Amino acid sequence: MKKYIKYIVLFVIIIVIFILGFFIYKNMFADSVNSRYKDIENYKLTNNEKNSVKDKINELENIKSVKVYKDSKIIKIVVKLEEDINFESIKTKANEAITSFSEENLSYYDLELFIESSNKESEVYPQIGYKFKTNSEFAW
Repeated sequence: MKKYIKYIVLFVIIIVIFILGFFIYKNMFADSVNSRYKDIENYKLTNNEKNSVKDKINELENIKSVKVYKDSKIIKIVVKLEEDINFESIKTKANEAITSFSEENLSYYDLELFIESSNKESEVYPQIGYKFKTNSEFAW
């Protein structure tokens, strides 16, 4: 009989630990997922904004492709180069391109700019620029 009481007590303790662990885990991470998408429906990234950014970056030579998309609260811009170009010119053009976004979107979204070169032996690329929503230009 004592043996059964030990097993029952042990079983109840395991169940209580499991329930407490579940609620603690759920409460710790509940807000982190929801805040990533909070009010995102109020900040639409338009095709006009995307195309304007692409056009601005395509003004540079040797641009193979430009892709603009959003991923949660981050607008990602991926630039692929045919061959290496002057990094200072692309930095300048990237900061000009962000003016294509509305002020509302710039105050809501962070921006990431990925620059890749087709030149496998490039010493300059890849490069990544990041613009926090309160900053006025990219940091590299």
